Amino acid sequence: MSAAAPITSTDLRAFAGHFATGVAVVTSRSPEGDLAGVTINAVTSLSLDPPLFLICLDHKSNTLGTLLASGHFCLHFLSKGQTEVSKIFASKREDKFTEASYRIGETGSPVLDGVLAAAECRLAEICPGGDHTIIIGQVDKVHIHGGEPLLYHRGAYAALEQERLAA
Repeated sequence: MSAAAPITSTDLRAFAGHFATGVAVVTSRSPEGDLAGVTINAVTSLSLDPPLFLICLDHKSNTLGTLLASGHFCLHFLSKGQTEVSKIFASKREDKFTEASYRIGETGSPVLDGVLAAAECRLAEICPGGDHTIIIGQVDKVHIHGGEPLLYHRGAYAALEQERLAA
């Protein structure tokens, strides 16, 4: 039996793209007051007791350094009308917050306006994860506004259909 060809990053990205995800933005503020944020979809609810969420950030992300220095972050779930917010925070721009409406939350991180929900978190644990760092955050405060989510599937933004399947 011959060995299988190694999986490329292109293969893995194509596979992962078939899993529809919500679109999230992670923000943080450095001890010096500098703001950072990035669009992600690697998000998992980890524990109800204690309240924990898991996010994954690329080692090259400026937001990762800010988050590690500050020890806090805010996780936002974007609404279907926030495609531009997602694109801004997915970019390498340094002025991301000039076009974003936000306030500084209780834990010190920016809390974006117009999102479905946001969770202010304290850094609880970090773990290696290949070319990403796995961040576990303890949720200190939630802001729930509701609405329809912004989704991402096979390289494009998507929305829920009007009819929902019965649970």
